[in-house]
Amino acid sequence: MLAFVIGLSSCERIFMAENASSTPEAIFEEYFKLIEEKYAILSDPGKDIRIDSLYLLHRASVNNSISSDSLFNVLGSMCLALRDGHSFLFDPEKDKDIVYQFNEGIPKNLNQELINQYYLNNNVQAAGSGLKYTLLDSGKIGYMEYRDFEADVSPEMMNTMIKYFENTKGLIIDVRGNGGGYPSLATLMASHFTDSRVYIGYENIKTGPRSYDFTASRLYNQPAEGNRYTKPIMVLTNIDCFSATTTFIYHLNPLPHVRIVGAKTGGGSGGPSDGYLANGWQWSLSTTEFIDFEGRRLDNGFSPDIHVQLDSNFPTVDEIIERAIQELN
Repeated sequence: MLAFVIGLSSCERIFMAENASSTPEAIFEEYFKLIEEKYAILSDPGKDIRIDSLYLLHRASVNNSISSDSLFNVLGSMCLALRDGHSFLFDPEKDKDIVYQFNEGIPKNLNQELINQYYLNNNVQAAGSGLKYTLLDSGKIGYMEYRDFEADVSPEMMNTMIKYFENTKGLIIDVRGNGGGYPSLATLMASHFTDSRVYIGYENIKTGPRSYDFTASRLYNQPAEGNRYTKPIMVLTNIDCFSATTTFIYHLNPLPHVRIVGAKTGGGSGGPSDGYLANGWQWSLSTTEFIDFEGRRLDNGFSPDIHVQLDSNFPTVDEIIERAIQELN
């Protein structure tokens, strides 16, 4: 259904581009209409977007004498007001873009050199280009690190890794710093951590221009056919967990043997679509929104069950990993 809707939207964009005026006022109206009719997360109270005020505030700055750079900044200001890392505006001619920085100025709570030296220094297993794992706490606890949902993962890799962890009593899954990639990989990985079909929430898909034009699609974590790990699991998060990593987290969070440890994530639960304005500027907007099994909206981030921060006064210890080990013990 989503592919069909996006296809219709693409056709609509083609006809609009052929006939629309490219004056600054027309470009402003075109972009605002896209936000009003296609952006799926306008009603999220956490974003506090008042669509009428958004229009009036920015429309007053636009006339047909405004420069291209000034117009780009006005539209960019509307884009930033969405507070959505999936929404951006890009001028290909000047190679200039505007996108909301969801993680700017927030502690990363990740020191990869520390992890490499003190946690991954012995007997590290690697699969593909991004999946690393080892044993911690004298072999009692498994540790899996995955920093990029564009890195190769397959059912065979997951089966091999889970077999490696078969004698552990708990598992740490470290996805800190993972800015996303392919949701299909997140779904694949999550399926190896449940033995049953589990309802995780639903996706609201924007299907029309009106504020209530949505279709809801219920989502489940479906168990994989291969090896599965259902002992206690701690998932480590930080502010740089975004997009497909949010997908991974909301697939695991409903499971009774899973806890989330670390810092609040960056969110990015919406599914983006993109296109071009009549003057050639590219836009991207979230045209779907995910609501989790408890009714929570996750686009602005997911708060962990156990909050832990790194302490720079102890450069040989990762407090988030250590807390996860403590919880598993």
